[in-house]
Amino acid sequence: MAKRIFASTLISIALLLVFAQHHSVATAGVFDWPVLVTGEAVADLTAADSNSDRTTKDEAKTKKDGNGFVRVISAPFRALGRLFGGGKKNEQQARRISNKEAEKFETNPLTRIQDATTPLVTPDSNASASSAASTPPSIAEFQRHLNKARELLVAGDVNNAINELTTATAINQKSAEANNLLGVAYESKGWRDSALRSFEMAVTLDEDNADHLNNLGFLLYKNGDYERATKFLKRAAKTAKNNPRIWNNLGLVYCEREKFDDAYRSFVQAAGEYAGRLNIATQLQQRGHAKDAIQHLEKAQALRPNSPEPLARLVSLYEMIGRPTDAENARRAIVALKTFADANK
Repeated sequence: MAKRIFASTLISIALLLVFAQHHSVATAGVFDWPVLVTGEAVADLTAADSNSDRTTKDEAKTKKDGNGFVRVISAPFRALGRLFGGGKKNEQQARRISNKEAEKFETNPLTRIQDATTPLVTPDSNASASSAASTPPSIAEFQRHLNKARELLVAGDVNNAINELTTATAINQKSAEANNLLGVAYESKGWRDSALRSFEMAVTLDEDNADHLNNLGFLLYKNGDYERATKFLKRAAKTAKNNPRIWNNLGLVYCEREKFDDAYRSFVQAAGEYAGRLNIATQLQQRGHAKDAIQHLEKAQALRPNSPEPLARLVSLYEMIGRPTDAENARRAIVALKTFADANK
């Protein structure tokens, strides 16, 4: 009897040692990734085979080998779940939370955790630049630069005026006024090519603006382009019929083109008949048309008999064309007007 008990004890101890050898618990410190992965792969494959129709041994081996790489990727994460508190399969299943638990979650603020796996969202620099470029500067900013440029032009600070106008036109390229003032500034610096481009742009943007048309026409006149100057100055005069400056500039252009009758009418529109005749007489005299100049001066003298100016100019013209008697009579008339004026002081 004692021998039976002793034998049973030995068998029990042997079975216990065998069981303990095959079910030792691994710790996190000595975690063996290759062994764990292999075990997981075999276990998953065996479970899959048991639930499916039986295949041949070669097919089963092929399936195991073929899925090995995929299993190697996923197996360690499942093993870690069991090692560090994963528990049994049934304990990991989702359960419906109670109303109290739901209220607890709703009242707790959520905080987004940033870690190495969280994609970092940064503003798109290109999108920001595009948004800034598509947002035009304010009208107030444009007007500020334009007003400052006017002040600088009046003060004679042309260089800084050009800087302000360049900024203004960059903000609003379709501003006819800014381009016109820029043309004025360029012209005052003697940069006629730049001035011409600015005046042309101003007229293109506002084709019925008399001042812009006049500036372009007058610059073309100064550049010797009399035909184009006439075109723009006529348009300006048609738009602003009572602007003396425009009519005077048009008269000058007509004189360059030897169209003195048109020039005279333009001068009359600018300042009236008396001043118009004096102006056309000056232009005719400068171009060697002394006799024609004398005719206009004589008519001007008739309009204002007490004006010494036409007489003084007639004296030199009479002498120039060999009419000394008329020159002497003109001198006497001037003396008589001066004596009369002194007597009435």
